[in-house]
Amino acid sequence: MLSRLTHRQIEAFRAVMETGKVTSAAAVLGTTQPSVSKLIADLERAAGFNMFERQGRQVLPTSEARALYEEVERAFVGMMEISRVIQDIRDFRTGSLLIAGMPALALKLLPDVITEFIADHPGISVSLRTRSSQAVLRHLSSQQFDLGFAALDNDHPAVERRALFTAPMMGVLPLGHELEQRTLLKPEDFDQRPFIALGAEIGTRSETDAFLSAGDAGPRIVAEAQLSASICEMVAAGAGISIVEPVTATYFANLGRIVARPLSPAQPFRYDLLLPTTRQPSRASEQFLKLVEARFVALFGAQD
Repeated sequence: MLSRLTHRQIEAFRAVMETGKVTSAAAVLGTTQPSVSKLIADLERAAGFNMFERQGRQVLPTSEARALYEEVERAFVGMMEISRVIQDIRDFRTGSLLIAGMPALALKLLPDVITEFIADHPGISVSLRTRSSQAVLRHLSSQQFDLGFAALDNDHPAVERRALFTAPMMGVLPLGHELEQRTLLKPEDFDQRPFIALGAEIGTRSETDAFLSAGDAGPRIVAEAQLSASICEMVAAGAGISIVEPVTATYFANLGRIVARPLSPAQPFRYDLLLPTTRQPSRASEQFLKLVEARFVALFGAQD
């Protein structure tokens, strides 16, 4: 019966095979020549045959040793490949992220974050799917996506929903509009003015309608759109004024294309982070989220 082999014996055998000398093998392994000689002797005793023929300071492998070395080398190459993969994963040189995001975030904020992320971690491939918030929820419930970004009022048992960031809705105006001098926009400021509304199927539409009705404001709806970006484009072109979620409003305002003003009373808008419940976020996901949170802080400042 074969005696128990040790990893150190195999390391010594490989080092002697590659260097041709016990002393050189000892230097490679960071040990002494007697230690290597003992490891080889123990290996030969366990194997039941000689590994080397001694000729002075040289050691010549036997045919049995050469046959064993072929298998040992294959095993070591496999271990080195495993080690390389571990290092790649640890250092973010390999992997992937599959992300689903609502249009308000997926059209600008998330692409900016992805650009920053892949510059730091070029070995990670990132895929972004732009979907409605409800579709993002369905995508995450499939457990195939790593991260989801949405604005929701409902939950799913297969999805963990966390508050990501909350900021107030914004009134948006064309450049040079007469309301531009106001620091806050009240419901009555929208009365009888051309207004571009969110589509009736969008959840935020009801909140906007409630804000306007609180001041008995009756804006003239001249157009509707599903996306905040589409509304801001029409506002920039002078088609009317509107109320949209803060990320898109802030981006368009920072580009100098529209004027964005907070509302009074304030109308908070919450962006949600969605995670699959069957696994913990990967290290890559956590790194990505740090960049997302930093991007929100850069846009709106830190929250209390």
